[in-house]
Amino acid sequence: MCNRLKSTKLPVLVACLTLLGLLLQACGGSSSTPGGNNSSGNQITLTVAFQQFGPPPYHEAEWWQKVKQQVEASNPNIKLKLLPVVADEGSYYTKIDLMMRSANTAPDLVREDSFLVGSDVTAGYLTPLDKYLDSWPEYKQQWFPSMQNITTFDGHNYGVMDGTDVRLIWYNKDIFKKAGLPIDWQPNTWADILSAANTVKEKVPGVIPMNLYSGIPMDEASTMQGFEMLLYGTKDPLYNYDSKKWVVSSKGFQDSLDFVKQVYNPSKLLGPTNDITLSTQAGNTVAQQLIPQGKLAIDIDGSWMPSNWVKGGAAEWPQWQQTMGMAKMPTQNGQDPKYVTLSGGWAYSISAQSKHKDEAFQVLKAAMSKDLLGGYDVSSANIAPRKDIVDVPEYKNQPGNVFFTDLVGFTQFRPGFPAYPKISVQIDSAMQHVMSGQSSADAMQAYDQAVTGIAGASNVEKH
Repeated sequence: MCNRLKSTKLPVLVACLTLLGLLLQACGGSSSTPGGNNSSGNQITLTVAFQQFGPPPYHEAEWWQKVKQQVEASNPNIKLKLLPVVADEGSYYTKIDLMMRSANTAPDLVREDSFLVGSDVTAGYLTPLDKYLDSWPEYKQQWFPSMQNITTFDGHNYGVMDGTDVRLIWYNKDIFKKAGLPIDWQPNTWADILSAANTVKEKVPGVIPMNLYSGIPMDEASTMQGFEMLLYGTKDPLYNYDSKKWVVSSKGFQDSLDFVKQVYNPSKLLGPTNDITLSTQAGNTVAQQLIPQGKLAIDIDGSWMPSNWVKGGAAEWPQWQQTMGMAKMPTQNGQDPKYVTLSGGWAYSISAQSKHKDEAFQVLKAAMSKDLLGGYDVSSANIAPRKDIVDVPEYKNQPGNVFFTDLVGFTQFRPGFPAYPKISVQIDSAMQHVMSGQSSADAMQAYDQAVTGIAGASNVEKH
């Protein structure tokens, strides 16, 4: 993420400088003439950078190996160099930003978290793709309009989505049955969620009642799966699109912090202990240990969770379809639109520093074909951005996809503005402060001051 978790501390600076040196050869571009027109027939090397984190399987790498084989077989003058960036989410953003600052280290194709497109465009890191996409009818015909819009900034498109997602409530039906709760559970308010969690705590000892990602270590997962799934269900927005201002103080913001505080109240703890929650590995711990081991009752999380449990996943669990239930996240008091979800996802962009933009786009088109992208979306449990992938039997028959697609009908997005990454950090900080005992009012006041400093006093408002 652009400026997301960049620290001024010396160890991080030293690590980044070391990384830059190591990448000089790995991402050094091609050996032929620049300009993206390989008419000379000289061989060029295009570098593709993407995140790789946690235990295998690495679906991204597997997908790109197939793309590499296909591209190199049909284009003898093009070689693909795959560069998996081994890092957690926050560190990945930092490393990618560092790489894209220099023509010597910038990859030709880079995987971008869609909500960071605006920030990286502002930083000058990405190439506008309008002329390429305008000459590719398949893109306009097959990519859902929302998937085209999510990578658009200031009227220009800077990426092609490889998948999207939604957020929902996962719950363990076996634990619910033991607690005397309905196995076809659908909460209608926040109070219903807390009531179910408290019932589990009372009647099923040894089980963690619920997980809500929170705090700084889990980065955007805390912001999006945790806080924004709450805030977007209140009457107060994070950003006012009418006034074009960030909302820094509101009842909805404080109520959302109060919910976090209730989940992590040490005197009646409903969430995981801090050694789990305040760890960069919390997501893997939840998906690959706590849930399949039957130790967690409720989890507010993403549509990608089954990718951990299917055959070949990091935590194969054949019983998950019978054990796990899915519920929509309700608004705070059940007010319209009754339910809330958020969508994000990842896109591939062409670096502004790439010397071979034309060739890079041809590779991007190959990667985004129905067959190759469809296979990737199935293996990684993505919601496909292409309309025609929905009809692929392996995708259509994948458990949960019908439910997930229904959620897309009322999905919302994060504000795609350059200030958002820094503001997201402040949300995580506010969550962690209430976890440690600070009042919601004080945490919101600190957030107010921090965001005013980030966005400027003329760009914020209070509700």
